[in-house]
Amino acid sequence: MRITRVGLLAAAAAALLLAPIAPTPASASAPARQVNAAADRPDFLLPFPCSSVIEVKTYRGHNPDDKKMDMYRQGMREGSPVLASADGYVHETFSPGGLEIRHGGGWFTTYMHMTGVVREGTWVKRGDVVGYMGDVGSEGRPHLHYEQLYNPSSDQDADNQHIVNPVLQGQGPLVLNPDSPITMTSTNCGVSAGSSLFAQSPDRSAVFQWSGNGTTWNKVGGAAGTLFAGGAGVFATNPTNGDLYKMNGPNNWAKIGGPAKTFAVTGNGIFGLSPDGSAIFQWTGNGTTWNKVGGAAGTLFAGGAGLFATNPTNGDLHKMNGPNNWAKIGGPAKTFAVTGNGIFGLSPDGSAIFQWTGNGTTWNKVGGAAGTLFAGGAGVFATNPTNGDLHKMNGPNNWAKIGGAGHQFAVAADAIYGLSPTSDAVFKWSGNGTTWHKVGGPASFIAGR
Repeated sequence: MRITRVGLLAAAAAALLLAPIAPTPASASAPARQVNAAADRPDFLLPFPCSSVIEVKTYRGHNPDDKKMDMYRQGMREGSPVLASADGYVHETFSPGGLEIRHGGGWFTTYMHMTGVVREGTWVKRGDVVGYMGDVGSEGRPHLHYEQLYNPSSDQDADNQHIVNPVLQGQGPLVLNPDSPITMTSTNCGVSAGSSLFAQSPDRSAVFQWSGNGTTWNKVGGAAGTLFAGGAGVFATNPTNGDLYKMNGPNNWAKIGGPAKTFAVTGNGIFGLSPDGSAIFQWTGNGTTWNKVGGAAGTLFAGGAGLFATNPTNGDLHKMNGPNNWAKIGGPAKTFAVTGNGIFGLSPDGSAIFQWTGNGTTWNKVGGAAGTLFAGGAGVFATNPTNGDLHKMNGPNNWAKIGGAGHQFAVAADAIYGLSPTSDAVFKWSGNGTTWHKVGGPASFIAGR
Protein backbone atom coordinates (compact mmCIF):
# COMPACT_ATOMS: atom_id res chain seq x y z
CA MET A 1 0.00 0.00 0.00
CA ARG A 2 1.47 3.38 -1.02
CA ILE A 3 0.51 6.38 1.06
CA THR A 4 3.62 8.52 1.35
CA ARG A 5 7.31 8.12 0.57
CA VAL A 6 10.39 8.63 2.71
CA GLY A 7 13.29 10.73 1.52
CA LEU A 8 11.72 11.76 -1.77
CA LEU A 9 13.62 14.98 -2.35
CA ALA A 10 16.02 15.88 0.42
CA ALA A 11 16.99 19.54 0.45
CA ALA A 12 20.64 18.58 0.46
CA ALA A 13 20.14 16.97 -2.92
CA ALA A 14 19.06 20.18 -4.66
CA ALA A 15 22.42 20.79 -6.33
CA LEU A 16 22.46 17.29 -7.77
CA LEU A 17 18.86 17.46 -8.93
CA LEU A 18 19.46 20.71 -10.78
CA ALA A 19 22.73 19.61 -12.38
CA PRO A 20 22.89 20.13 -16.16
CA ILE A 21 22.00 17.21 -18.39
CA ALA A 22 25.03 15.55 -19.88
CA PRO A 23 25.67 12.13 -21.43
CA THR A 24 27.67 9.76 -19.26
CA PRO A 25 29.93 6.87 -20.19
CA ALA A 26 28.43 3.42 -20.37
CA SER A 27 30.49 2.54 -17.32
CA ALA A 28 28.39 4.92 -15.22
CA SER A 29 26.05 2.04 -14.48
CA ALA A 30 26.85 -1.57 -13.79
CA PRO A 31 24.89 -4.80 -13.54
CA ALA A 32 23.47 -5.29 -10.07
CA ARG A 33 25.35 -7.83 -8.01
CA GLN A 34 22.23 -9.03 -6.26
CA VAL A 35 18.74 -8.25 -7.50
CA ASN A 36 15.41 -9.95 -7.57
CA ALA A 37 15.12 -11.19 -11.14
CA ALA A 38 12.49 -13.33 -12.80
CA ALA A 39 12.12 -14.76 -16.27
CA ASP A 40 8.73 -13.10 -16.64
CA ARG A 41 9.98 -9.53 -16.03
CA PRO A 42 8.02 -7.31 -18.47
CA ASP A 43 9.92 -5.57 -21.24
CA PHE A 44 9.88 -2.19 -19.50
CA LEU A 45 10.51 0.88 -21.68
CA LEU A 46 11.23 4.42 -20.60
CA PRO A 47 7.95 6.04 -19.53
CA PHE A 48 8.26 8.96 -21.96
CA PRO A 49 7.27 9.47 -25.62
CA CYS A 50 9.30 8.04 -28.48
CA SER A 51 12.75 9.62 -29.01
CA SER A 52 12.62 11.68 -25.80
CA VAL A 53 16.10 12.14 -24.33
CA ILE A 54 15.90 11.31 -20.63
CA GLU A 55 18.42 11.84 -17.87
CA VAL A 56 18.12 9.21 -15.13
CA LYS A 57 19.63 9.98 -11.75
CA THR A 58 19.41 9.29 -8.05
CA TYR A 59 20.71 10.94 -4.90
CA ARG A 60 22.14 9.81 -1.59
CA GLY A 61 19.33 9.11 0.83
CA HIS A 62 16.89 8.08 -1.89
CA ASN A 63 16.38 4.87 0.13
CA PRO A 64 17.46 2.76 -1.65
CA ASP A 65 19.50 5.21 -3.68
CA ASP A 66 20.80 2.55 -6.09
CA LYS A 67 17.28 1.59 -7.24
CA LYS A 68 14.97 4.61 -7.08
CA MET A 69 15.06 6.74 -10.23
CA ASP A 70 14.38 10.41 -10.92
CA MET A 71 13.84 11.16 -14.61
CA TYR A 72 14.26 14.52 -16.35
CA ARG A 73 13.29 15.07 -19.97
CA GLN A 74 15.83 17.08 -21.93
CA GLY A 75 14.38 20.47 -22.86
CA MET A 76 11.17 19.85 -20.91
CA ARG A 77 10.77 21.08 -17.34
CA GLU A 78 7.17 20.05 -16.92
CA GLY A 79 4.05 18.94 -18.75
CA SER A 80 5.59 16.05 -20.67
CA PRO A 81 3.29 13.01 -20.99
CA VAL A 82 4.27 10.11 -18.75
CA LEU A 83 3.57 6.76 -20.39
CA ALA A 84 3.02 3.28 -19.03
CA SER A 85 6.30 1.43 -19.43
CA ALA A 86 4.46 -1.90 -19.83
CA ASP A 87 0.88 -3.17 -20.00
CA GLY A 88 -0.92 -3.35 -16.67
CA TYR A 89 -3.63 -2.32 -14.25
CA VAL A 90 -3.55 0.89 -12.19
CA HIS A 91 -4.39 -0.67 -8.86
CA GLU A 92 -3.52 2.29 -6.66
CA THR A 93 -3.13 6.07 -6.71
CA PHE A 94 -1.57 8.06 -3.87
CA SER A 95 0.08 11.31 -2.86
CA PRO A 96 2.19 13.07 -4.07
CA GLY A 97 0.90 12.73 -7.65
CA GLY A 98 1.53 9.01 -7.78
CA LEU A 99 0.20 5.70 -8.96
CA GLU A 100 1.27 2.08 -9.03
CA ILE A 101 0.68 -0.28 -11.96
CA ARG A 102 0.30 -4.02 -11.48
CA HIS A 103 1.85 -5.90 -14.42
CA GLY A 104 1.36 -9.50 -13.32
CA GLY A 105 3.84 -12.14 -12.24
CA GLY A 106 4.65 -10.11 -9.12
CA TRP A 107 5.87 -7.10 -11.12
CA PHE A 108 4.88 -3.47 -10.44
CA THR A 109 5.96 0.04 -11.45
CA THR A 110 5.51 3.23 -9.45
CA TYR A 111 5.30 6.79 -10.84
CA MET A 112 5.26 9.99 -8.73
CA HIS A 113 5.08 13.82 -8.82
CA MET A 114 2.63 13.84 -11.76
CA THR A 115 -0.37 15.96 -12.61
CA GLY A 116 -3.42 14.58 -14.44
CA VAL A 117 -3.00 11.12 -12.91
CA VAL A 118 -5.29 8.48 -14.48
CA ARG A 119 -8.01 6.95 -12.38
CA GLU A 120 -7.41 3.99 -10.12
CA GLY A 121 -8.88 0.90 -11.78
CA THR A 122 -7.72 1.82 -15.31
CA TRP A 123 -6.24 -0.82 -17.60
CA VAL A 124 -3.35 0.60 -19.60
CA LYS A 125 -1.28 -0.55 -22.55
CA ARG A 126 2.39 0.29 -22.87
CA GLY A 127 2.53 3.81 -24.29
CA ASP A 128 -0.75 5.00 -22.75
CA VAL A 129 -0.54 8.30 -20.91
CA VAL A 130 -0.81 7.78 -17.13
CA GLY A 131 -0.09 11.38 -16.12
CA TYR A 132 2.05 14.41 -16.85
CA MET A 133 5.47 15.26 -15.47
CA GLY A 134 5.10 17.88 -12.77
CA ASP A 135 6.42 19.01 -9.43
CA VAL A 136 3.65 17.73 -7.16
CA GLY A 137 5.30 17.30 -3.77
CA SER A 138 8.77 18.03 -5.15
CA GLU A 139 9.29 21.67 -4.26
CA GLY A 140 9.44 23.26 -7.70
CA ARG A 141 11.71 20.69 -9.35
CA PRO A 142 9.61 19.04 -12.09
CA HIS A 143 10.61 15.44 -12.77
CA LEU A 144 9.24 11.90 -12.69
CA HIS A 145 10.06 9.54 -9.84
CA TYR A 146 10.01 5.95 -11.14
CA GLU A 147 10.49 2.52 -9.57
CA GLN A 148 10.32 -1.11 -10.59
CA LEU A 149 9.19 -3.55 -7.91
CA TYR A 150 9.04 -7.33 -7.66
CA ASN A 151 7.03 -9.16 -5.02
CA PRO A 152 7.21 -12.90 -5.71
CA SER A 153 4.85 -13.66 -2.81
CA SER A 154 1.99 -11.50 -4.06
CA ASP A 155 0.50 -10.42 -7.36
CA GLN A 156 -1.66 -7.77 -5.68
CA ASP A 157 0.64 -5.18 -4.11
CA ALA A 158 4.26 -4.19 -3.51
CA ASP A 159 6.05 -1.71 -1.29
CA ASN A 160 9.41 -0.12 -0.63
CA GLN A 161 11.13 -3.37 0.35
CA HIS A 162 10.23 -4.84 -3.06
CA ILE A 163 12.06 -2.22 -5.16
CA VAL A 164 14.64 -3.83 -7.47
CA ASN A 165 17.45 -2.60 -9.67
CA PRO A 166 15.65 -1.56 -12.84
CA VAL A 167 15.89 -2.92 -16.35
CA LEU A 168 14.87 -0.40 -19.03
CA GLN A 169 14.82 -1.05 -22.76
CA GLY A 170 16.95 -4.16 -22.25
CA GLN A 171 19.63 -2.33 -20.25
CA GLY A 172 20.42 -3.54 -16.74
CA PRO A 173 19.73 -4.48 -14.05
CA LEU A 174 21.12 -1.00 -13.38
CA VAL A 175 22.86 0.05 -10.19
CA LEU A 176 22.30 3.79 -9.93
CA ASN A 177 25.15 5.99 -8.75
CA PRO A 178 24.36 9.45 -7.31
CA ASP A 179 27.54 10.79 -8.90
CA SER A 180 26.90 9.38 -12.38
CA PRO A 181 23.57 10.14 -14.11
CA ILE A 182 22.61 8.04 -17.11
CA THR A 183 21.25 9.45 -20.37
CA MET A 184 18.87 7.27 -22.42
CA THR A 185 16.57 7.78 -25.42
CA SER A 186 13.04 6.46 -25.19
CA THR A 187 11.93 3.65 -27.50
CA ASN A 188 8.36 3.78 -26.15
CA CYS A 189 7.04 4.37 -29.66
CA GLY A 190 3.82 2.41 -29.80
CA VAL A 191 0.62 4.16 -30.88
CA SER A 192 -1.87 4.43 -28.05
CA ALA A 193 -4.65 6.61 -26.74
CA GLY A 194 -1.90 8.65 -25.13
CA SER A 195 -0.09 9.89 -28.22
CA SER A 196 0.02 13.65 -28.29
CA LEU A 197 -1.45 14.66 -31.67
CA PHE A 198 -4.72 13.81 -33.39
CA ALA A 199 -6.19 15.08 -36.64
CA GLN A 200 -9.38 14.90 -38.65
CA SER A 201 -9.15 14.10 -42.33
CA PRO A 202 -9.97 16.95 -44.73
CA ASP A 203 -13.52 15.67 -45.18
CA ARG A 204 -13.85 14.85 -41.45
CA SER A 205 -14.63 11.24 -42.29
CA ALA A 206 -11.89 9.82 -40.03
CA VAL A 207 -9.71 10.57 -37.03
CA PHE A 208 -5.97 9.87 -37.24
CA GLN A 209 -3.25 9.69 -34.62
CA TRP A 210 0.34 10.66 -35.24
CA SER A 211 2.72 7.76 -34.58
CA GLY A 212 5.41 10.06 -33.25
CA ASN A 213 7.70 9.12 -36.13
CA GLY A 214 8.12 10.94 -39.44
CA THR A 215 4.86 11.50 -41.26
CA THR A 216 3.24 8.19 -40.26
CA TRP A 217 -0.31 8.37 -38.99
CA ASN A 218 -2.75 5.65 -37.97
CA LYS A 219 -6.50 5.72 -38.33
CA VAL A 220 -8.06 5.51 -34.87
CA GLY A 221 -11.65 6.53 -35.50
CA GLY A 222 -14.37 7.32 -37.99
CA ALA A 223 -16.32 10.46 -38.79
CA ALA A 224 -16.44 13.13 -36.09
CA GLY A 225 -17.88 16.57 -35.67
CA THR A 226 -15.33 18.09 -33.30
CA LEU A 227 -12.34 16.74 -31.37
CA PHE A 228 -11.55 17.63 -27.75
CA ALA A 229 -8.31 16.51 -26.14
CA GLY A 230 -6.46 16.99 -22.88
CA GLY A 231 -5.00 15.18 -19.94
CA ALA A 232 -8.18 13.17 -19.37
CA GLY A 233 -8.16 11.75 -22.89
CA VAL A 234 -9.45 12.24 -26.42
CA PHE A 235 -13.12 12.83 -27.15
CA ALA A 236 -15.19 13.40 -30.30
CA THR A 237 -18.73 14.38 -31.11
CA ASN A 238 -20.98 12.45 -33.45
CA PRO A 239 -21.29 14.62 -36.59
CA THR A 240 -24.98 13.80 -36.92
CA ASN A 241 -26.46 14.16 -33.44
CA GLY A 242 -23.68 15.68 -31.32
CA ASP A 243 -23.37 12.75 -28.91
CA LEU A 244 -19.99 12.57 -27.18
CA TYR A 245 -17.62 9.61 -27.45
CA LYS A 246 -14.39 8.81 -25.61
CA MET A 247 -11.45 7.07 -27.27
CA ASN A 248 -10.43 4.05 -25.20
CA GLY A 249 -7.93 2.90 -27.80
CA PRO A 250 -7.40 2.88 -31.57
CA ASN A 251 -10.82 2.42 -33.22
CA ASN A 252 -12.32 1.75 -29.80
CA TRP A 253 -14.73 4.52 -28.84
CA ALA A 254 -17.56 4.51 -26.33
CA LYS A 255 -20.49 6.89 -26.03
CA ILE A 256 -20.34 8.81 -22.75
CA GLY A 257 -22.98 11.50 -23.20
CA GLY A 258 -25.30 13.55 -25.35
CA PRO A 259 -24.73 16.88 -27.13
CA ALA A 260 -23.58 20.10 -25.50
CA LYS A 261 -22.95 23.72 -26.39
CA THR A 262 -19.27 22.98 -25.85
CA PHE A 263 -16.97 20.57 -24.00
CA ALA A 264 -13.69 21.20 -22.17
CA VAL A 265 -11.02 18.77 -20.97
CA THR A 266 -8.91 19.18 -17.83
CA GLY A 267 -6.05 17.03 -16.59
CA ASN A 268 -8.41 14.49 -15.10
CA GLY A 269 -11.93 15.13 -16.34
CA ILE A 270 -14.25 16.31 -19.08
CA PHE A 271 -16.96 18.92 -18.65
CA GLY A 272 -19.89 19.96 -20.82
CA LEU A 273 -22.04 23.08 -21.07
CA SER A 274 -25.68 22.19 -21.68
CA PRO A 275 -27.01 23.04 -25.16
CA ASP A 276 -28.93 26.05 -23.78
CA GLY A 277 -25.96 27.22 -21.69
CA SER A 278 -27.92 26.93 -18.44
CA ALA A 279 -25.67 24.46 -16.56
CA ILE A 280 -22.23 22.84 -16.47
CA PHE A 281 -21.88 19.09 -16.07
CA GLN A 282 -18.96 16.75 -15.35
CA TRP A 283 -18.71 13.18 -16.60
CA THR A 284 -18.53 10.73 -13.71
CA GLY A 285 -16.28 8.34 -15.59
CA ASN A 286 -19.00 5.72 -15.82
CA GLY A 287 -21.36 5.11 -18.74
CA THR A 288 -23.29 8.21 -19.75
CA THR A 289 -23.74 9.60 -16.24
CA TRP A 290 -22.89 13.25 -15.64
CA ASN A 291 -23.24 15.39 -12.52
CA LYS A 292 -24.18 19.07 -12.45
CA VAL A 293 -21.24 21.13 -11.14
CA GLY A 294 -22.18 24.68 -12.13
CA GLY A 295 -24.85 27.02 -13.39
CA ALA A 296 -25.20 29.10 -16.53
CA ALA A 297 -22.07 29.97 -18.50
CA GLY A 298 -21.05 31.62 -21.73
CA THR A 299 -18.20 29.25 -22.58
CA LEU A 300 -15.65 26.97 -20.90
CA PHE A 301 -11.85 26.99 -20.77
CA ALA A 302 -9.88 24.07 -19.35
CA GLY A 303 -6.46 22.52 -19.00
CA GLY A 304 -4.04 21.25 -16.41
CA ALA A 305 -4.74 24.27 -14.19
CA GLY A 306 -8.43 23.40 -13.93
CA LEU A 307 -11.83 24.46 -15.27
CA PHE A 308 -12.91 28.04 -15.90
CA ALA A 309 -16.17 29.52 -17.19
CA THR A 310 -17.36 32.94 -18.30
CA ASN A 311 -20.47 34.65 -17.02
CA PRO A 312 -22.97 34.59 -19.92
CA THR A 313 -24.14 38.14 -19.16
CA ASN A 314 -20.97 40.17 -18.56
CA GLY A 315 -18.11 37.84 -19.51
CA ASP A 316 -16.51 37.77 -16.04
CA LEU A 317 -14.30 34.72 -15.50
CA HIS A 318 -14.94 32.20 -12.74
CA LYS A 319 -12.85 29.24 -11.55
CA MET A 320 -14.31 25.96 -10.36
CA ASN A 321 -12.94 25.09 -6.93
CA GLY A 322 -15.24 22.09 -6.57
CA PRO A 323 -18.69 20.91 -7.65
CA ASN A 324 -21.01 23.94 -7.59
CA ASN A 325 -18.25 25.95 -5.92
CA TRP A 326 -17.08 28.74 -8.19
CA ALA A 327 -15.19 31.95 -7.52
CA LYS A 328 -14.82 35.03 -9.69
CA ILE A 329 -11.17 35.58 -10.63
CA GLY A 330 -11.37 38.27 -13.30
CA GLY A 331 -13.29 40.32 -15.80
CA PRO A 332 -14.05 39.68 -19.48
CA ALA A 333 -11.45 39.04 -22.17
CA LYS A 334 -11.24 38.52 -25.89
CA THR A 335 -10.16 34.95 -25.11
CA PHE A 336 -8.54 32.88 -22.37
CA ALA A 337 -6.02 30.03 -22.54
CA VAL A 338 -5.07 27.49 -19.88
CA THR A 339 -1.64 25.92 -19.35
CA GLY A 340 -0.63 23.14 -16.99
CA ASN A 341 -0.42 25.53 -14.07
CA GLY A 342 -1.96 28.87 -15.03
CA ILE A 343 -4.54 30.80 -17.02
CA PHE A 344 -3.92 33.72 -19.37
CA GLY A 345 -6.29 36.26 -20.83
CA LEU A 346 -6.18 38.58 -23.83
CA SER A 347 -7.73 41.98 -23.07
CA PRO A 348 -11.05 42.70 -24.81
CA ASP A 349 -9.36 45.04 -27.28
CA GLY A 350 -6.49 42.62 -27.91
CA SER A 351 -3.88 45.12 -26.73
CA ALA A 352 -2.30 43.09 -23.90
CA ILE A 353 -1.93 39.61 -22.41
CA PHE A 354 -2.45 39.06 -18.68
CA GLN A 355 -1.79 36.15 -16.33
CA TRP A 356 -3.86 35.40 -13.25
CA THR A 357 -1.75 35.57 -10.09
CA GLY A 358 -3.74 32.84 -8.40
CA ASN A 359 -5.17 35.27 -5.85
CA GLY A 360 -8.55 37.00 -5.99
CA THR A 361 -9.06 38.97 -9.19
CA THR A 362 -5.46 40.13 -9.56
CA TRP A 363 -3.78 39.70 -12.93
CA ASN A 364 -0.33 40.78 -14.14
CA LYS A 365 0.49 42.00 -17.62
CA VAL A 366 2.85 39.52 -19.31
CA GLY A 367 2.65 40.52 -22.98
CA GLY A 368 1.51 43.06 -25.53
CA ALA A 369 -0.99 42.97 -28.37
CA ALA A 370 -2.02 39.61 -29.79
CA GLY A 371 -4.46 38.12 -32.23
CA THR A 372 -5.29 35.02 -30.19
CA LEU A 373 -3.80 32.70 -27.57
CA PHE A 374 -2.95 28.99 -27.54
CA ALA A 375 -1.87 27.14 -24.42
CA GLY A 376 -1.26 23.73 -22.91
CA GLY A 377 1.39 21.71 -21.16
CA ALA A 378 4.07 23.03 -23.52
CA GLY A 379 3.40 26.63 -22.56
CA VAL A 380 1.53 29.70 -23.81
CA PHE A 381 1.71 31.03 -27.35
CA ALA A 382 0.25 34.08 -29.10
CA THR A 383 -0.18 35.24 -32.67
CA ASN A 384 0.89 38.63 -33.95
CA PRO A 385 -2.36 40.55 -34.59
CA THR A 386 -0.98 42.04 -37.81
CA ASN A 387 0.67 39.15 -39.67
CA GLY A 388 -0.25 36.02 -37.68
CA ASP A 389 3.33 35.10 -36.74
CA LEU A 390 3.50 32.82 -33.71
CA HIS A 391 5.35 33.79 -30.54
CA LYS A 392 6.17 31.79 -27.40
CA MET A 393 6.20 33.23 -23.91
CA ASN A 394 9.51 32.49 -22.21
CA GLY A 395 8.66 34.61 -19.20
CA PRO A 396 6.62 37.69 -18.25
CA ASN A 397 6.94 40.19 -21.11
CA ASN A 398 9.57 37.95 -22.69
CA TRP A 399 8.31 36.54 -25.97
CA ALA A 400 10.16 35.07 -28.93
CA LYS A 401 8.97 34.47 -32.47
CA ILE A 402 8.96 30.75 -33.26
CA GLY A 403 7.12 30.62 -36.58
CA GLY A 404 4.89 32.18 -39.18
CA ALA A 405 1.14 32.19 -39.55
CA GLY A 406 -0.94 29.04 -39.57
CA HIS A 407 -4.52 28.02 -40.15
CA GLN A 408 -4.62 26.51 -36.67
CA PHE A 409 -2.27 25.62 -33.81
CA ALA A 410 -2.60 22.87 -31.21
CA VAL A 411 -0.63 22.70 -27.98
CA ALA A 412 0.10 19.28 -26.55
CA ALA A 413 1.76 18.47 -23.24
CA ASP A 414 5.23 18.50 -24.77
CA ALA A 415 5.08 20.38 -28.07
CA ILE A 416 3.15 22.78 -30.30
CA TYR A 417 1.85 21.77 -33.70
CA GLY A 418 0.58 23.88 -36.57
CA LEU A 419 -1.73 23.37 -39.52
CA SER A 420 -0.41 25.27 -42.54
CA PRO A 421 -2.36 28.32 -43.78
CA THR A 422 -3.84 26.22 -46.60
CA SER A 423 -4.43 23.19 -44.32
CA ASP A 424 -2.34 21.03 -46.63
CA ALA A 425 0.24 19.94 -44.02
CA VAL A 426 0.83 19.51 -40.29
CA PHE A 427 4.08 20.72 -38.71
CA LYS A 428 5.76 20.36 -35.31
CA TRP A 429 7.95 23.07 -33.83
CA SER A 430 11.49 21.80 -33.35
CA GLY A 431 11.95 23.71 -30.13
CA ASN A 432 14.65 25.88 -31.69
CA GLY A 433 14.26 29.25 -33.43
CA THR A 434 11.66 29.21 -36.17
CA THR A 435 12.35 25.68 -37.40
CA TRP A 436 9.39 23.38 -37.88
CA HIS A 437 9.30 19.81 -39.19
CA LYS A 438 6.53 18.37 -41.34
CA VAL A 439 4.78 15.48 -39.62
CA GLY A 440 1.70 15.01 -41.78
CA GLY A 441 -0.36 15.94 -44.79
CA PRO A 442 -3.72 17.71 -45.20
CA ALA A 443 -6.14 17.91 -42.27
CA SER A 444 -9.26 19.83 -41.35
CA PHE A 445 -8.53 20.08 -37.62
CA ILE A 446 -5.80 19.10 -35.16
CA ALA A 447 -5.94 18.50 -31.41
CA GLY A 448 -3.10 17.91 -28.94
CA ARG A 449 -3.01 16.45 -25.45
